[in-house]
Amino acid sequence: MKLKLLLTITLLNLITACTTLPKHIVVSPELIGYSKGVYFDKRIQLNVIDQRTGSQVVQIIEDGEPAKILSSQESLTNIVNNAISPVFRKQGITIDPFANIQVDIIIDTALISVQQSLVNYTAKNTISLNVSVSNSNTVTTKNFNTTGSSAGPLVADIAVLERDFNHQLASLLVRIINSNEIQSAIKQQTNNSDTF
Repeated sequence: MKLKLLLTITLLNLITACTTLPKHIVVSPELIGYSKGVYFDKRIQLNVIDQRTGSQVVQIIEDGEPAKILSSQESLTNIVNNAISPVFRKQGITIDPFANIQVDIIIDTALISVQQSLVNYTAKNTISLNVSVSNSNTVTTKNFNTTGSSAGPLVADIAVLERDFNHQLASLLVRIINSNEIQSAIKQQTNNSDTF
């Protein structure tokens, strides 16, 4: 009898542990596979702007329950800025708030939407970034999007969702950095437009 009670309590603890959500999702993209030494002595203003209506990164929808929402511990603008700035520096760019070349990275969408049922889940990831390079002569804009989906039995694993989101965000940022259009828009500036 004691063994049955112990097994029941253990099983309930395991189920509860599996369904306990963290307060935040860890967003920490690791950028690899980018070109180095692309620019020679270029200066840019770098602005990361979040235009999403909410700060959530994960939204879990379950029938008859209020949506569970998780955001990143740090703002997504800081995360993107901190991930992409050192890479720009390795490419030969100095980030300078007074530079004439302005690069805006606008976060339009960054969401993992999970549909949770009693026996399984489906998750859809969508990240959409809009990049604008502007100076006194021209404005170049380009959209970068990525989507993904996953499904599985039982409860969605937050660690797996984090991993997939970080991989997608890192891949998207590397696409921005390696984009020929973005590189050309930054490079086309005359030398005197880079000085202040």
